Amino acid sequence: MKKSVCILLIFALLFSMSFAVAQENITSAQAQIDKAYDCLDAKVSGNCGTIAPQERIFALLASGQCRDEVIADSLNGECWPGSKCDLKQTAQAILALSNIASDTTESEEWLMSQNTSPEDVEWYLQIESGKETRCTITYDGTPHIVVLKEDKTLTTGAKPCLSLSSGDWWLKVAPGCYDREFKISCDEGFQTNLLFKRKTSSVIHVSENTHSASALGTTTEEIKSLCFMQGGKCNYEGSLWATLVLESKGYDTTAFLPYLTTTAEENSEYLPESFLYILTGQEDYRNNLLLRQRSNKFWDEAESKFYDTAVALYSISDEPPEKVNAKEWLLEVQDSEGCWQGNIRDTAFVLASVWPRSIGTITYDCESAGNYCMAEVSCDGNILSSYSCPGVSKCCDSPIVYQPCADQGGTICNSQEQCLGYTTTASDANAGETCCLGGTCEIVKAGSECIDFGGLCRATGCGAGEEESAYQCDYGDTCCVQATGSTERSYWWIWLLAILIVLVVLGIIFRNKLRPYYYKIISKFKRRPSGGAAISRPPTGRPGMPMRRYTPRKILPPSARSAPVRRPPAKKPGELGNVLNRLKEMSK
Repeated sequence: MKKSVCILLIFALLFSMSFAVAQENITSAQAQIDKAYDCLDAKVSGNCGTIAPQERIFALLASGQCRDEVIADSLNGECWPGSKCDLKQTAQAILALSNIASDTTESEEWLMSQNTSPEDVEWYLQIESGKETRCTITYDGTPHIVVLKEDKTLTTGAKPCLSLSSGDWWLKVAPGCYDREFKISCDEGFQTNLLFKRKTSSVIHVSENTHSASALGTTTEEIKSLCFMQGGKCNYEGSLWATLVLESKGYDTTAFLPYLTTTAEENSEYLPESFLYILTGQEDYRNNLLLRQRSNKFWDEAESKFYDTAVALYSISDEPPEKVNAKEWLLEVQDSEGCWQGNIRDTAFVLASVWPRSIGTITYDCESAGNYCMAEVSCDGNILSSYSCPGVSKCCDSPIVYQPCADQGGTICNSQEQCLGYTTTASDANAGETCCLGGTCEIVKAGSECIDFGGLCRATGCGAGEEESAYQCDYGDTCCVQATGSTERSYWWIWLLAILIVLVVLGIIFRNKLRPYYYKIISKFKRRPSGGAAISRPPTGRPGMPMRRYTPRKILPPSARSAPVRRPPAKKPGELGNVLNRLKEMSK
């Protein structure tokens, strides 16, 4: 019983030590986050009237400061800045003001009024059936007959709005007919949907809405294709921000998705995958976004590393390895004040995106109540409007359901392997494992010479206790190593104590087997050492007399002692002579 209690106590001690180390790391990270908020507050508080308009917007988004100054920057509360209304800045201002529950109705209406139809998106009508069928397509009140053959090709078009596409697979919609409504009816069961693509691209996109009907039933297809314009033409970055913000405010933004989707590749510097993942919930956008992370640390495209990293992580609500690595990197490269390169906009956006805090009376209570913050389109349960989440996320009463890794076409990498591709969340990936897509799981070395030689690559220069090294880093970062003579916090004593505790536990468990070896070792110290030297003992002789060598006596237990041998008393010399004389007389 005592042994069991002792073992439990030791293991509890070991667990407590491990927990203490982990807790210390968490505490250290929290202290850095607090320092970043303190730095932002020191730069903004009392200075809202002097900092740049965009800095005010992001300060309001992260900390709730500069509300009045942000409103004053607008043109009659409709658009920002007042001197030249801009799609992106107006959308960001609406996002920041919504974060403190300010009314943004007028600015939302201004954004919606800035829409137009993109001219470089082509549209097609597709009809499918398991059998050859005769279909009637009606628009502008006029019916048009087309025949869908067994090989899925069409026999004719339905001009002037619909003409046969290359290969006769679909009907191409004329640009002047994008505002028409097309009604389709066939004499066999059938399905219809719309396809779209960019004029200069060969990639065909399929509309999410597919309609079906039985024989002689009717389906309706209507093209909805819009963008947000600036300067009389579609503006891609402005459309990204405007669509994201209006979606979060409850507007139907599906008409803007074809434009954002078809032109994403040529506008990759704006990280459209982050916006499209929030708007559509499609995992491909999330996976491609994570794949674009550089050096397993940050994103760096159009703006600064910090701004772009904040854009990328704004859409990622869970904690994939890419996000964990980015958070660690951000904390590594903080400047001495706690900001990121002293930049108000970047510091505020990083905090709002990665480490958001409740502002004023607004409390982000969704997850604390046991629910889940995510994009509205990703919620398979119910949206709980009574709870709040940071940014454009909505509160959902059920978590995102992820598929097994194999079903997503991936391979699970263990904690010792790195995915040479991109990672995604999978239902069957355990702690420390990742689902790898588009690559393989391999054990690889660190990615730069600096890291291979024990240094750290920093974007903002070396910190306290570090010095610059000649080793190379990726993307122009500075290699920092421990400065000569500086000391570094070490946990060697914790591991030493842990090893000693384990040895003690083993000694207790196997004490019976170890006892003979213990006595054997102890007895060596009691014997006289080789070389004839006597074991030291206090003197026992009288003064002036030689001392006798002390020889230890072995004391036996009473049961092992033999009975004493009795001897006759010793004879005196005279008595011995009388006995001999008597023996002689008796022999005569």
